[in-house]
Amino acid sequence: MEALLFIGLLVTCAILGLPILYAVLAGLLMFFIFGLRRGLSAGKLFGAMLPGFRKSLIVVVVILLIGAMSAAWRASGLMALLVVGGLSLIYAPLFLLFTFLLSAGFAFIIGSSIGAASVMGILLFTLGSAGNVAPLPMAGAILSGIYFGDRASFLSSSALLVSTLCQVEHKQHLRNMQRSAVVPFIASAALYAILCIFFPFNAGRAREILALREFFELGNPLLWLPLVFVLLPAFTRLTLPYSIAMSTAAAFVLAITVQGVEAATALRDLWFGFSRPIDNPQLALLYGGGFLSMVKPMLVVFFSGALPPLLKELGTLKPYQERLARMAAKAHPFAAAAVSGILASAIGCSQTLAVFLQVPLLEKVYSEAEKEKLALAISNSSILLAALVPWNIAMAAPLAIIGASPLSGIFAFYLFLTPIIALLGEGRHGSIRRSGDEKN
Repeated sequence: MEALLFIGLLVTCAILGLPILYAVLAGLLMFFIFGLRRGLSAGKLFGAMLPGFRKSLIVVVVILLIGAMSAAWRASGLMALLVVGGLSLIYAPLFLLFTFLLSAGFAFIIGSSIGAASVMGILLFTLGSAGNVAPLPMAGAILSGIYFGDRASFLSSSALLVSTLCQVEHKQHLRNMQRSAVVPFIASAALYAILCIFFPFNAGRAREILALREFFELGNPLLWLPLVFVLLPAFTRLTLPYSIAMSTAAAFVLAITVQGVEAATALRDLWFGFSRPIDNPQLALLYGGGFLSMVKPMLVVFFSGALPPLLKELGTLKPYQERLARMAAKAHPFAAAAVSGILASAIGCSQTLAVFLQVPLLEKVYSEAEKEKLALAISNSSILLAALVPWNIAMAAPLAIIGASPLSGIFAFYLFLTPIIALLGEGRHGSIRRSGDEKN
């Protein structure tokens, strides 16, 4: 009952347009009060929450760094360089398809949905805005792409988390995910190709973005350095936080030395986001980023980190474990995985927390001998479904980075086609098995 009340709080905030942070804080207080009423001491409850706060700190740091990096890239001229150069690389009549494919490819290379959104996502969204493409399908294509790469990349931390928690060999888990991704990936690509008919890219209007060359010095090859730094984790042992910090520092220096920005202005950009007192619609497309733009998603991640250990301490998930086991017995195991993925994504408020919650929820659904199936079920459910929940940071952070609405999830085809196709496939194979059993 407590979990359903919390989900009700989250849904209410989403409907009323209130910050999801309010619901997260109210939920923590609600669970804390429930714990006190059950006889648990305040010290014990705080002790249960502390590990969750500590685990969320690394994500908090990355989110804040990405906000600063995004602003620094804009001030340095790198984003203008990418936008101007990208205009010549994209086939205009199939812009939404290219948006999906490029987002997926970039996320596959770097293994990070957040990193892909902060680089390729911003670039494509800016280009699409210049070409008068509707923002909702454009952001949906970006969401689909970045989570295809995040799910299937060898560098994906979420894939590593799932294989570790389920005790599955990592490379085998990746192969299983990649095989299961083929059909939904092709189906999603086909849908985006069709959508291009209804949401065209205005190439003539987009060419106006070339006016950015009047505001930035784009001929210096050093402008590529920040991009090189952010790609280093794909080829070295450097971790994402360090590469983002290096990229931000390089872009900050380039803004001062190459673009002639005053140090005080460059610092202001890092904090408040890139903007200039210039009334130009093309330059305004680059406005944004900064630490402050990431404060709300950062706080959601930080406080929601305490939810899983607190729920475990309260035993809130035990009734759901039994119900999911009964559902799996009556239908198919993945039906229970899909339901638990929705529940975990709604309660967890982040992709990582959703995975941590879903593993114990499915303890009685998959046996010890079915660890690979369990890992694939989680990857086909909460890893993707988390990015369809407006208050989950898996959706909130990328959309905050590119500046899009949660309604864009309607067009994030890959995110919901993957679990649907997995469910249909399991149902078909299950029917075949049952028919065979009856004959025997």
